[in-house]
Amino acid sequence: MTKPHVLLLHGVFGSPGLLEPWVRFLGDAGYVCHVPALPGRDPSDDRILAKTGVAECVDIALRAYDQIGEPAIVIGHSFGGFVAQKVAAARDCLALVMLASVPPGVLWPQLRSTTHLFPVLPAILAGRPFRPSAATMHAVPLNTLPVTEREMLIPRLVRDSGRVFRAMSLGLPIMHIDPADVTCPVLCASAGADRNVAPWMSRRLAARYRAEHHVYPGLPHWIIAESALPEVGPPTVAWLDRVVRSQRNEA
Repeated sequence: MTKPHVLLLHGVFGSPGLLEPWVRFLGDAGYVCHVPALPGRDPSDDRILAKTGVAECVDIALRAYDQIGEPAIVIGHSFGGFVAQKVAAARDCLALVMLASVPPGVLWPQLRSTTHLFPVLPAILAGRPFRPSAATMHAVPLNTLPVTEREMLIPRLVRDSGRVFRAMSLGLPIMHIDPADVTCPVLCASAGADRNVAPWMSRRLAARYRAEHHVYPGLPHWIIAESALPEVGPPTVAWLDRVVRSQRNEA
């Protein structure tokens, strides 16, 4: 029997191309993926990024979901996980999967990562497009990945919106989600070595939605890395298959 379609959302400094390993993996499991680019990321365009905040990203995701034309699964990584929560709150989704997701409210920085925050803080406060240094990418979102994989990924990471980061850092109203609005089954997959989203925030996020919570102790924020896929992918697909099977049995 045909499986549901999946809306797959990339995070900050990301693009649809960086989700290709997940697209292939989910495709092999029978799930057709739709992977929109958030504004100004593919291709990278500072003029668009300068005008792009959280609301514009959510609008793109909602339009992409509606174009699927039927209830679907929504999966998001990092900030894409937050946008996925917004989609699940606004639409009757079949399931929500959050991969190292940014939570609603304030994204509190971790003490060990603050030295990497200071150089980009002026751009964040001013809402300007920016991209952290290679050293920051090595040390924070990619920190436990193999060095060769980090060196392959860093040139592919794109500039992103200071306006989005400002909203996350300040917990502006656009970052609010009423958990009662998310009525579908939820899976929270978090990375134990995450230096962007602290483990306590991931635990609180899972509890917020009464989600099944999978924790991967040695993985960094870039939980979507191809090297991490053999660890994260199979339990995620197994959970999706159980949810889809249960929903069809109830229909």
